[in-house]
Amino acid sequence: MRDQATKLREIFSGPIASAPTFRNSYAITVASGKGGVGKTTISVNLALALGELGHSVLLWDADFSLANANVLLNLPPKFTVRDILEGTATVEETLLVVNEKVWLLPGASGIVELARLDGHTLTTLHAKLASMEERFSLIISDAAAGIGPDVLALCQAAHELLLVTTPEPTALTDAYGLLKALAHHDFHGRISVIVNMVNSPSEQDAGERLCWAAARFLGLRAQVIASVPASVWVQEAVKRQVPLIKLAPFCPTSKSIKHLAHLISARLPNNGNHREETGETSFLQRLLRFLMR
Repeated sequence: MRDQATKLREIFSGPIASAPTFRNSYAITVASGKGGVGKTTISVNLALALGELGHSVLLWDADFSLANANVLLNLPPKFTVRDILEGTATVEETLLVVNEKVWLLPGASGIVELARLDGHTLTTLHAKLASMEERFSLIISDAAAGIGPDVLALCQAAHELLLVTTPEPTALTDAYGLLKALAHHDFHGRISVIVNMVNSPSEQDAGERLCWAAARFLGLRAQVIASVPASVWVQEAVKRQVPLIKLAPFCPTSKSIKHLAHLISARLPNNGNHREETGETSFLQRLLRFLMR
């Protein structure tokens, strides 16, 4: 705990002027229409892969019904977002150090969803997290499965939505359901589809069919950005509570996630450096706006 506290002080206090700051973090929301499609596994390993590329990454476990990103990382939290909301812990005390480039903001299972919090509480949460946002070039939000108001707000506020599905008809149907809900809210953001747990070349077409349907019937433009193969190593990583790209870095699934990280990194504004877009609001400001609608 002392080592973690020391690292946190280096980021949030002391020689902060010499540390990189970012006008606005690039925000990615990882979502899925259906649970059990490997969304959190993708979120955790993608965050680590982007960290390996030199980006400072905040992984936010924004699933307030079944928060478990910390379980995959074997990082039991002392505090969670609940404590920040209740004022019993600071952001600095709540953040968990994954490594020198990646940090985890743990969620709290069973707390009220963000969309049901009152305006004052949401404004307070934004004020407490705002300084944190400036310290990371990337924020990856692991949203809950489904189409709850909090999930829709996280998708709308992000610069990019990573929609995770599998080739199974139920997963594709629910992924389409999420896109339909977003279309109803006049969503026009970037949608990147990840087809996970692919077992054969024929299953790779599932994502293209989903994108075609979104364009044809919803007027949404989506693109398949990755087809991630199934692997026995994924379950082994979950059992051992070791990230997949650390446990089996050369398995096809790890290679696919690392390739995905390279694709995302290559198209970041100014390659993830300080951005100067005039008038651009932060991810948290946009999230607050969508939640309070």
